[in-house]
Amino acid sequence: MKSVRIDYTIREGVEPSEVTSAIEAFVAGIRAHHPEHRYTSYRHSKDPRRFTHVGDLVEQVLPDLQAQPFFTRFSAFLRERCETGPDVTWMVTVASAR
Repeated sequence: MKSVRIDYTIREGVEPSEVTSAIEAFVAGIRAHHPEHRYTSYRHSKDPRRFTHVGDLVEQVLPDLQAQPFFTRFSAFLRERCETGPDVTWMVTVASAR
């Protein structure tokens, strides 16, 4: 597994509901891509324009995941709407309660 965190803030004037709908479709695509992927998206409670995604992805299929149409579509969608980010951080697990 490869762990990732993605942080971004959408621009003022971008409707958060438009972004959350796109996120739901994106996460559904990840879920359908491989049964062992684990991925969650969060919207910050104090700033509804800030989002954080956290995922554990099967490393062997990562290149195929990133080439999927739903993945490239969401990436382009996000880049057009971000004020900051998306900042991608690949992480190394130290401990987990899973």
